[in-house]
Amino acid sequence: MNQNDSVGTYIIEGADLILPDAILPHATLAVCEGRIVHIVADNESPFPAELIQSDPSFDGAPLIHVADAFVAPSLVEMHIHGCGRWGFERLSGPEDLVAAATFLETKGVGCCVPTILWDEQAITLLVTAILASGLPRTIVPGIYLEGPFVNLAKRGGIQPECIRPPDPSLAQKILDAAQGLLKIVTLAPELDGVAHLYRIFQDAGVLVSLGHSDATLESLAIPEHPYSMTHLFNAMRGIDHKEGGLANLAFSQSPDYVELNGDGIHVNETCLRLGVRAILEDSLILISDAVIGAGLPHGTFRYYEHDVVSTERGVRYAETGVLMGSNRLGIDVVRNFASQAGVPLWQAVRAMSLVPRRALGMAKDYGSIEIGKVADIFIWDKELEIATKPEALLAGEAK
Repeated sequence: MNQNDSVGTYIIEGADLILPDAILPHATLAVCEGRIVHIVADNESPFPAELIQSDPSFDGAPLIHVADAFVAPSLVEMHIHGCGRWGFERLSGPEDLVAAATFLETKGVGCCVPTILWDEQAITLLVTAILASGLPRTIVPGIYLEGPFVNLAKRGGIQPECIRPPDPSLAQKILDAAQGLLKIVTLAPELDGVAHLYRIFQDAGVLVSLGHSDATLESLAIPEHPYSMTHLFNAMRGIDHKEGGLANLAFSQSPDYVELNGDGIHVNETCLRLGVRAILEDSLILISDAVIGAGLPHGTFRYYEHDVVSTERGVRYAETGVLMGSNRLGIDVVRNFASQAGVPLWQAVRAMSLVPRRALGMAKDYGSIEIGKVADIFIWDKELEIATKPEALLAGEAK
């Protein structure tokens, strides 16, 4: 993996650019020293030759001509427990993290937030791997901790031994173990004492996300903004027109961010359509909740000392059949979501690039194809099957 793969000066001509609010066909994209400096529509001037003449920065710059292709911002896996042969709860070392990040690039993913359950050894191993990997925070911003302060009745795929009642001293212990790398934490908003935990985590710069909850609207405590919601519809009370559950809160426009799993397994088509129409565009974050085995052929894997089976029904615990994660990643989730939710491709990409980058505090420089931003991009074939970094194409030409 080239950890400085956004550095370079080049021009891409002829591709359809997936912008934050549209697809710009047959366009020209000019990148100077790793940043986007020109976006030119097909019917506008200057064309590449004139651009090179008018801007000395591009004198001698390589030209990548692509037809029948998309250029998209890198996708963000903001809620991901693993992929390929790697589960983030038991990395053997930093090389595993680098290998997982490289594997994710094949799905157009340029940023991931490793997600784990509470286990002191697991968080220590993951922190050590992140710090030793050399991967910049733009690729691995930090850690997403799902629990331990969640409702046992809505634990979903979380093992009971990974759940604890609200405890300020344990919250501080978690922050200390994370060494400043904790980015997001899931809390159940109906638990006694949870409001105090909100303050502890938010004061440390951690995004609080509500989830794994049996709350009714009357029983939940809402944190200060910004806050998020963990995998809408999953591991929470569903929409109810009287008491209301946590799912109702997602449609109140109160949460700053709402995760929605677009893999087609965790959430059915009707609820995907409801979500995309009822949640603000700048709030909706598309996730996979992928686990070990994702992106590989179906089979059996080990997760937290349990056998899990990957099939067309997702990844489930072998002994119970409980769904515990997805086997789809990145662009596969985007494709499915666009199809089932009935939204244009650019809108699905935005929900898995710009919006999560904003939630992670990175949207100034990353998350979309816009002038001034880092060219953290992939070139895709029109079937969205094969992703290539522009730098890889240029390196190939140079050989």
